[in-house]
Amino acid sequence: MKRAISFLEKIKTTDEIVVIFNNDGDGISSCVLLNKFLEKTGRKKPYIIPQPMPMDKNIIQRIQTTVPDKLIFLDIAADQQQNILKKLGSICDMMIVDHHQVFKDMNGKNIVHYNPRIETHGVYRSTSYCVYKICSKIIDMSDLLWIAGVGMVSDYNLDDSKDLVKELEKNYTLEEPLYGTKLGRMADMIASTRATNTLSCEQMVGVFENATFEEFEKARNADKMIESQKIIENEISEILADYEQKMERAGNIIFYNIKSKFNLGSSISTKVSEHVQKSLVVIYERSGNRIKISARNQAKNINAGNAMQRAAKEVGGSGGGHEAAAGATIPADEWDHFKRILIKIVNK
Repeated sequence: MKRAISFLEKIKTTDEIVVIFNNDGDGISSCVLLNKFLEKTGRKKPYIIPQPMPMDKNIIQRIQTTVPDKLIFLDIAADQQQNILKKLGSICDMMIVDHHQVFKDMNGKNIVHYNPRIETHGVYRSTSYCVYKICSKIIDMSDLLWIAGVGMVSDYNLDDSKDLVKELEKNYTLEEPLYGTKLGRMADMIASTRATNTLSCEQMVGVFENATFEEFEKARNADKMIESQKIIENEISEILADYEQKMERAGNIIFYNIKSKFNLGSSISTKVSEHVQKSLVVIYERSGNRIKISARNQAKNINAGNAMQRAAKEVGGSGGGHEAAAGATIPADEWDHFKRILIKIVNK
């Protein structure tokens, strides 16, 4: 954390900054927190680029065209794409703030790599939590605590973040579990707006930057996020009814083939896993010649990230994530092979 603090303190007011952030609730909230920190401390507004995991192959070209002095990755497991870091190493200094499983400690001469798991394997703290704590060592960020809360709830595991959970409960008169509070509704709005594509990730960052906790609904474009949530709530209700009829169990794994015009794999896997916490929930859908997979295991008795990574690699795909939440993308014609491998890994 000391190196991360030093990295932020040394950013000059003239520095051009590029922020690469994960295109989910935690990544978006982390980006908002960092943007507000930079604004509060008189630095330039960064150029922000949302990315999935793994990052797109064209990300190097996008970054190079901006000629940054500082490059910051938020909620992106950049250590799993070291080729990107190597190609960008000669351009500028970089910082990675992340909480996914550590593939390699990238700390070096021009890279600061902050991930709580480097020091404590198995700890689970969202990137929003980490960014808030780092920035708070430099300036007062307490007025933005609610944004950290949205990111924490979006990532759905608060066991190792109890200090900020207590502050959120006290400062905003909230009760546990936080998922059922206004913070949870905001997290759902982000997921819903991503699913409907009503706003871009950059636009959602703008909504939160200009909003307050008390009057979030009045912020510009917040109405579009609220409407998206209503649309997706109805869609999820229909999908969950179909799930009850068509889900397939294989030992400790539950499989379900989701069919929707919206991208709801992550939301459905989370909803289902709330009720079967000791099972690995695997929600999958076909997209062209690929199959996208979202996996959850709330009890963490099965390492979802490890299982997805191992099984996807065996069939020429990519996968990974956390113990409780993970995903993968594989060739569509390898689904049966992937399924057999995953069953063997989980039910050994």
